[in-house]
Amino acid sequence: MRSPLFLFLLPVFFVFHGYVEYYHNISLADCLPLLAIYSAAALVLFLVLRWLFRSNDRASLLSAAILSFYFFFGALLDFLKDHMPPLHRYIVILPLLGIGFIGICLYLRKKNSFGRLPLFLNVLLLIYILSDVISLSRRAAGIGPAQISGYPQPPGTYKPCDTCPDPDIYFLLFDGYSSSHVLQEVCDYDNSGLDSFLVKEGFCIQGHSRSNYPYTPFSLASILNFSYLTNLPDPLHTTADDFINAQQPIRGNEVIRFLTGRGYSIVNNSIFDLAGHPASFDQPFLPSGSRLITGRTFFNIIMRDRGSWIDAHLFRSDKFRTGIFHTNQELEARTIEESRKVSDKPKFLYAHLMMPHYPFLFDSLQRWREPASPRAKTELDEYLAYLPYTNSRIREMITAIKKNTGGKAVIIFMSDHGSRLPPRRGPEDPDIFYNQNAIYFPDQDYRLLYDSISAVNTFRVVFNKLFRQDLPLLKDSTIMMKVVEEGTGRPGSIAR
Repeated sequence: MRSPLFLFLLPVFFVFHGYVEYYHNISLADCLPLLAIYSAAALVLFLVLRWLFRSNDRASLLSAAILSFYFFFGALLDFLKDHMPPLHRYIVILPLLGIGFIGICLYLRKKNSFGRLPLFLNVLLLIYILSDVISLSRRAAGIGPAQISGYPQPPGTYKPCDTCPDPDIYFLLFDGYSSSHVLQEVCDYDNSGLDSFLVKEGFCIQGHSRSNYPYTPFSLASILNFSYLTNLPDPLHTTADDFINAQQPIRGNEVIRFLTGRGYSIVNNSIFDLAGHPASFDQPFLPSGSRLITGRTFFNIIMRDRGSWIDAHLFRSDKFRTGIFHTNQELEARTIEESRKVSDKPKFLYAHLMMPHYPFLFDSLQRWREPASPRAKTELDEYLAYLPYTNSRIREMITAIKKNTGGKAVIIFMSDHGSRLPPRRGPEDPDIFYNQNAIYFPDQDYRLLYDSISAVNTFRVVFNKLFRQDLPLLKDSTIMMKVVEEGTGRPGSIAR
């Protein structure tokens, strides 16, 4: 036990602890490659330092110190931010950590024997791992904090309808798109061109529709479960973990469960996982998979806080913005291509495009906005200037889907919430809930829809209309939320 097992127990503890912490949102398949990489890094680091120090103890202790710094840098930064604010700034903490590293090196060079320190570290990490094993068994048994979920529909809720047609359904979600009436009233922006296009194409616009939550994961979870969320912690004290946990009810949502039961095939052209249908692309604003574990490491914290500057000044690139652009392009292309396919089974296609969400990639003339180009007066100006390009993509997608399906597919065009940017005038908070909401039914029968519908009732109306269900409409309410951790919507932080 006095051998330096702690060097290899450290990566095991770090990865396993992350797996336990995010048990409902991560799989072992995500963890095992990460563990292999970290274990190999520990071995290489040990061999290099052993060559320098000519000592197993010194090499293993210094390797463990370096790995601990890398693994737990985010936790250290949070602790300093909460308890010793002046020290959490990079200009302070990085020199202090450099001095500490030099001090450790000098200490290890002077010491000839480390007594029971290796034994202590071995035992300590084994205790930590055992504690996580106990926590994992409790979580697997359903013991622990209640998870955010959509309210499950009780058995017998759905009525069979063998004579109901099963049209293809396209759910097109454009992230962060405010309703046209809010754009006009509080932003002085005329969006009537889009409205006219939708009306001409036979859509019914719910002009005073509202989302129920002001952030994407919560709003989407509510939409796809056509229910308000249960076990949601204090909405006015929303944390990064709440954003991550809200992905679970998206993954196992009621819309997919119902439609799969009717024999629908599911096409997921989005950035969120659906049960049995993983996301087409990585979520750019929320960590998923192994990123849930690696997100607090030194490299990822630095890239979160300084990545844009590093890319722009050192690599002369703009990977984040171009990545969002290519993701949107690919999602649109896949959706249009899917509409051309003929299948014996009806399909439900969910497409989620990050438009007109930040980053605002095009100006009002639909020209690419270079990072170094002069910025608009305010971020709101950039958002509004991005709308013509966004609207052009909406027109192209809807036109192609209707043409390729012969106008027989149901199309739901929505946004998950409005813009949270400060408006030109009027109260700020109520306006963030007013979202785009327009639906196309091939038979043009819109009697069940109403102008002030909220997002939670959208699929209730759609299923009542298409499949003769008797789902009662819920009270149209909005739930204000405040984020207490990073919520800027910038790269690496939690999403808008």
